[in-house]
Amino acid sequence: MWIVGFSILVGILYLVLISIFYFGWNRIPIFRSTDNDNLNTMVSVIVPCRNEEDNISQLIQSLSNQTYPNFEVIIVNDHSEDATRTYIETTQSELSKFHLIDALGFGKKNALREGILKSTGDLIVSTDADCFHPNNWLQSIVSFQKNYSCDLVICPVKIQSNNSLFSKLQELEFTSLVASGAGASGAGMPILCNGANLVFTKKVWLKSQANLHEEEQSGDDMFLLENVKKQGGKIRFLKSESAFANTKGSDSLMEFITQRRRWTSKSAAYSDWQIIFTAIIVLLVNLLSIILLSLSFFNLNYLILFFTLFVFRYLLDSIFLSSVGPFFKLKNIWIYSLILSVIYPFYIVFVVLSSFIVKPGTWR
Repeated sequence: MWIVGFSILVGILYLVLISIFYFGWNRIPIFRSTDNDNLNTMVSVIVPCRNEEDNISQLIQSLSNQTYPNFEVIIVNDHSEDATRTYIETTQSELSKFHLIDALGFGKKNALREGILKSTGDLIVSTDADCFHPNNWLQSIVSFQKNYSCDLVICPVKIQSNNSLFSKLQELEFTSLVASGAGASGAGMPILCNGANLVFTKKVWLKSQANLHEEEQSGDDMFLLENVKKQGGKIRFLKSESAFANTKGSDSLMEFITQRRRWTSKSAAYSDWQIIFTAIIVLLVNLLSIILLSLSFFNLNYLILFFTLFVFRYLLDSIFLSSVGPFFKLKNIWIYSLILSVIYPFYIVFVVLSSFIVKPGTWR
């Protein structure tokens, strides 16, 4: 039966993919910076923001506490309609390192571009207005860059979860994305990054600027990654607990789905074969699960095949997540992974199909 052979093929490809992530992750050494690194690189932290009055104070406080001295913070206000701008103005008058720019254009992608063009640093660090960072965040980044001289550094991002099941599942799902990107990078095939904690030289950004797909509403991070790869640039993951960006999860299921649809909608513009291959394999294994479950209503043999694939995926995913769990401080991985394994095929297929049928709205 052809579907059995197809299921075996998809299973093998998924095994290869997760194995790459697993072994790639374990190849990356933990990085620890020291106070004796004699660092002097000028860093520009770029923060696009819109209507972030509830979050911006936490970010500013964490940036004010940075141990690394040689940096500036450029906050680009994208036409906020709340008290965001007023709060930033007050901060700017008190802290010389902080600079406020009112965006001329619209959208996060444009705000990031305007901020980078106004920056004075050789090293650019992008983050989001709803993030906060450890005190040694910039120290760790600059020390890593001094040691490895990268064109682009992928840094870890973690969702701060509460005790709700929805929050715990978000944390695990998001960690799986970040860790997969890290593992792929460790294996020499970087495929994922997040603009909430991304480091790159201004020189490489200027060189890539024309190829960042301005027609797409998001994806500044991924298109930069893709273009740096095309140029043969050096890309690494910074595996350090001091390098985290901590962010909050979505408040509602609708907000979560909208965000994921926005992330997915830009994938049609990707040209990197490793990114495309990964996306196809992940979609296939989840779509196949739904197909087998549907066919099992007509033939119980498909139900056996469905459960075989389900258990296979669950074990692979859980083993990988368990390997990254200590770094991301995850708890009860096997339990939450089981719940997520049940939901994930329906969620991922819906997000992919709906994002291509109807374009999601902008961050505005």
